Amino acid sequence: MDLVCQIRKDPESGARRLFAEHGARLRAFALRLCEDPAAADDLALRALSRAVERIGQFRGGDPHTWLCSILVRMRRSDLRRAGVRAERAAEPGELDALPDPGPDPLAALVARSDAEAVAAAVSRLPELYRAVVLLRYWEEFSLADTAAALGVPLGTAKFRLTRARALLRADLEPLFGKEHR
Repeated sequence: MDLVCQIRKDPESGARRLFAEHGARLRAFALRLCEDPAAADDLALRALSRAVERIGQFRGGDPHTWLCSILVRMRRSDLRRAGVRAERAAEPGELDALPDPGPDPLAALVARSDAEAVAAAVSRLPELYRAVVLLRYWEEFSLADTAAALGVPLGTAKFRLTRARALLRADLEPLFGKEHR
């Protein structure tokens, strides 16, 4: 039976199926986004619950894309309610003024694998840019789906992705050098 039909017919069993099919992947995305296991669990469960409540708004396509868009909007709302404003990334000239990430960050990064270094750099991005990178590259969304999940125009998603890549390049260049561009 189609998942949407099942949720409409029997919300309880449909919710269990939605959780079974999409819960782990949605929780993994939430964890990468907010970097707190308890908050990620809560956020993913609330997003799944909201999806069941609003199944009538689902317009087809990939349910995971729709679930991620719900999750991103809920996260944004949670941050606004808590009085946390979206972080603004530093302009290229301001990168030197960013706080030191700790003692000898280069030595710590050299000790990690390339994948760990990239994951660490992504986790240091302001959440505004981290969300677009996670959706585009970790979740493998198209740029259009990324924009839809974030609830922003395509041009805004492209800009955020470009800024995120510039910040990642600046962060990772000491480790990998300029030849890896």
